[in-house]
Amino acid sequence: MVPLGSDAVVADLAKPESLMLLSMRWWVRCYSQQECALERLIQGMSRGGAPDAAYSVNGLMWVVARTGQRPVDIRCPRCPSLSDDEAILLHAAWLTQEARSDLAERYLRAHLLTEAGAVFAIGPLEGLGHLFLAAGLSFGRRRIETEPTDAQPRWEMPDDCSRTVH
Repeated sequence: MVPLGSDAVVADLAKPESLMLLSMRWWVRCYSQQECALERLIQGMSRGGAPDAAYSVNGLMWVVARTGQRPVDIRCPRCPSLSDDEAILLHAAWLTQEARSDLAERYLRAHLLTEAGAVFAIGPLEGLGHLFLAAGLSFGRRRIETEPTDAQPRWEMPDDCSRTVH
């Protein structure tokens, strides 16, 4: 299955995917500006109902930053489209939450990270999956064009987010 293709529109993502995506994007933005991302991640994850998941995203993104097989395309927080690399990370998160860490590891190794990076990424992804489930945030197995359920409303971008372009 090809996850959430590159023509996907961020506005169509359900809350769990949007929350993870926005957190990854803010992490990269903070990293590129040599700022600590953790405070922003905690703020965003708190709004989403899973404040401790900020630490999992922080760990995951450090692994991605250090072990990418090539430059990884993570877009700015306001970008309306989803990159292939962002879709790969969202798909790996879904696989891990579905107790398929073995597949998530192979998937990351095949598409994005080094072998060691894929192994190290599983811990933060498992933590993220557990914390999201505890907060009622379940990654759904569906294509981008499906509508979110009432249990998973669309995620609205916080008003205090920057309007920069990548």
